[in-house]
Amino acid sequence: MRRLSALLLLLLGTAFAQNYYPDQAGLTWTYSSGETQQLSGPREIDGRQVMVLTHFFEGTPVSEDYLVYGSDVQSVGTAASGQTLLYTPPLLVYAPSPLKVGMQWQSTTEVGGLDITLASEVLGISGIETLAGRFNALQIRQRTLTSSGGQTVLDLYFVPGVGVVRFVTQDNIVIDLIDKNF
Repeated sequence: MRRLSALLLLLLGTAFAQNYYPDQAGLTWTYSSGETQQLSGPREIDGRQVMVLTHFFEGTPVSEDYLVYGSDVQSVGTAASGQTLLYTPPLLVYAPSPLKVGMQWQSTTEVGGLDITLASEVLGISGIETLAGRFNALQIRQRTLTSSGGQTVLDLYFVPGVGVVRFVTQDNIVIDLIDKNF
């Protein structure tokens, strides 16, 4: 019994040693879609220190997200095709940790005369197996709505300390984490 208690304390200590929302420069995630995401920074964007999540396809950078990490995660903007869009106010990507089943959060920003709303809800916990490993993941449904009537729905399977291990699109396309570097 003493050995089991010591093992549990060791595992809990290891889990809490990692950041709930992975935020260290140099982290990479590679997905079955051919996308690799890499976190770098900090960098100054519009007077704020942000971490930069760069999205690569076949080794070519295609876009960047500008993120601020704290107890929550906020996006202050994005860049693609030589155009940078800053969000005023920032979008709340993840609510303050720890996330729990039933939690909901929503934020709205304005970009170029268009309102964008990001609404999220933690639906449950699922066992997920990918090439990168086996995980107990929080299933988060994320809806993006625009003032022009556009809407997308994406289910994210998030693991604290690891990040997103699976995406499921509204068309039921499954994109799995196949490799991570951290």
